[in-house]
Amino acid sequence: MGTSTSSAGAGTGVSFDPPWLDGAEGGIDSSHADTPLTPGGLPQDGASGNGNDGQDNNQVDTLLPLGPTKAPPGRYQEARRALTGYVRSGSNTDLHRGVSSFVKKGMGGAARAASRMRTSAVAASSLGGFLAAARDGRDPGINAWVDSVRQRGLSAQDTALEVIQRLVPTGGSIDEESAKHAMNQAIAHLYEVEPNADILSLTDDQIANVMAYTVAFDVYNRVQLELGRVFEKLKYTPRIIQERLAQALDYVMVVVNRSMEKVRSGITRRSMREIATAALQDALTVFVES
Repeated sequence: MGTSTSSAGAGTGVSFDPPWLDGAEGGIDSSHADTPLTPGGLPQDGASGNGNDGQDNNQVDTLLPLGPTKAPPGRYQEARRALTGYVRSGSNTDLHRGVSSFVKKGMGGAARAASRMRTSAVAASSLGGFLAAARDGRDPGINAWVDSVRQRGLSAQDTALEVIQRLVPTGGSIDEESAKHAMNQAIAHLYEVEPNADILSLTDDQIANVMAYTVAFDVYNRVQLELGRVFEKLKYTPRIIQERLAQALDYVMVVVNRSMEKVRSGITRRSMREIATAALQDALTVFVES
């Protein structure tokens, strides 16, 4: 759904976590991922999501059992069927069912999916930490880089590319490339919703938004990567396909943004890594239950 590369998807009977996953985020500079982020306000619906408005949301960090280690037969069959129906009809019910099945059966459940996609949380928190360091001027190396960017008068787009190149200089693994793409999409989306934003002087709320966008785009891209050419095979006009995919992205973005608001609505100042991980797992849980 929006990636330039698709595949036939992961097969049956293979491990949900590939053997190279533990080192997947090795190419991402996460040296600032543990930077604290100030708490946010209550979610837009006015509830913290845990029945204790304004209280700390520690339970979203509780690690649930990861479930089976091997993918079941037909792991993506229901997801493909539902999402194909969604493209045909535009039915939100089909969209929600397809994403739910993708996470629940295709990825082994919310906790297993969060483990499989942990590079997404690393990418989001690494980006957030770097942007905070660029704003706060606490790292001499980043300060010199910021001065260079300012002096060269780079455009917003070129600055974004330099940020990503600094964080993921080589890439390599599928997860690193996906995270790199998601970070680029996240910054571009920030400029869409806030055209006057200065990426080198973002507020904590703006940084939290960029982190949420990164997670959302990585989830969105992951569906396409794992399901393969399910959308490319449909005989519909490009306009219809793009409309449906845009609606699907909106759905993913809303869920992840709400999860980010939820995990930031407590009273504790927490690290960006903790926040991104909690938001990812909470959003995947919502997808399963929707």
